[in-house]
Amino acid sequence: MSESISNWKKWGEKDPYYGVLSDEKYRMERLSEERLKEFFETGEVYVAESRKRISEWMGVDIAQGNILDFGCGVGRLAIPFAKLTRQEVWGLDISEDIIARANAHKDSMGLHNLNFKSYNGKDLEGIPAFDFVNAYIVFQHIEFRKGMGLLRQLLEITRENGIVQVQVTFGHRLPWKTYTNFFLRTKFRPYNFIYSSLKHRRLCSEPVMQMNHYSPQKLFELFSCYSKQVHIEFTDHGGHLGAIYALKKSGRD
Repeated sequence: MSESISNWKKWGEKDPYYGVLSDEKYRMERLSEERLKEFFETGEVYVAESRKRISEWMGVDIAQGNILDFGCGVGRLAIPFAKLTRQEVWGLDISEDIIARANAHKDSMGLHNLNFKSYNGKDLEGIPAFDFVNAYIVFQHIEFRKGMGLLRQLLEITRENGIVQVQVTFGHRLPWKTYTNFFLRTKFRPYNFIYSSLKHRRLCSEPVMQMNHYSPQKLFELFSCYSKQVHIEFTDHGGHLGAIYALKKSGRD
């Protein structure tokens, strides 16, 4: 099992909401009904922005088709996607604990067109074709080679003339001390153990969410096999630089 999968499974078991949005107010011990409502409202905003973005860029209404939210977590985006369309929506994640929690949220809202499913982190066998495939703040936590393979599979299961929207990081603008601390935590377990123990004032080793950078050139090489045009919107999450790439699948030349 890769380190990225192992760490995400730990987050899914112990602190799934903080694992998605790294704000202390979303820690399990601090999560109130009001904060949980706020957590899911951030997903509503993203889904509305996605619908507007794809409509303006490509003249397509994503509400008319079925949708896959890859790396769905507890359903922050999959749930508002399921409210947006009458078609089938799938949420896919590697953590069984997170999928169980997502299903509980789905059942409480009576969303019968929403299906949550776990997968092995390697292949997407048995996943149907979709009109719109979304992956947001997901691939940055997956090692580059594994992530590129999964991204190719997502492009394969997207229907002809379907839309893929994926956010990927390519660099950072963090102060060197901040980045060095983060780098050491991800690469050296003894350092992370010391850091985590001092932070939480108890002996522990908090899992670290990787921030992997993807080469834009490699991404464009892959995208060019499936589409003739890619739309880009840059992102900056706490100093981690990336972009939302959106493309309409038009087949290979």
